[in-house]
Amino acid sequence: MKKFISVLSFPVLILLVVGCGGNQVTGSAASKIPIAWVNAEVQRNESKMLDLLDKKTIALDPEDDADNTFVIENYRLTEWKANDTSCFYEVVYEHPETGEMVTERMEVIQTDQGWKRTKYGDLHDFEKRTMDLKPEVLKEMYEQ
Repeated sequence: MKKFISVLSFPVLILLVVGCGGNQVTGSAASKIPIAWVNAEVQRNESKMLDLLDKKTIALDPEDDADNTFVIENYRLTEWKANDTSCFYEVVYEHPETGEMVTERMEVIQTDQGWKRTKYGDLHDFEKRTMDLKPEVLKEMYEQ
């Protein structure tokens, strides 16, 4: 009987490991959230922005899809890693419609649903929360 349980438990363990492994998110996936957010913002895609938020807000309409197809191409992305489940990002980008330089600051956390932005607006205490962390530039402006 013990051998039967051992033989049966091994496939169950493998299924658990494989099932959970697909949900694990590497550190590089966190850095994709700020760019996805900024693209959704310039496209005025409120449903996408809502998907990228950890806590939902009534300020965004889940039925509102993109109004245009603008994509940011020129941007500088800087990361401040707080720990394995929390990073801070600053994206400085050239708005594809207006050509103006825009700065977006955010915190991204790992959730059960993957990496998510913590709040809709910019962090007001960004400098305070990142002052003891080491910044790393992940992409320079105009770098391909």
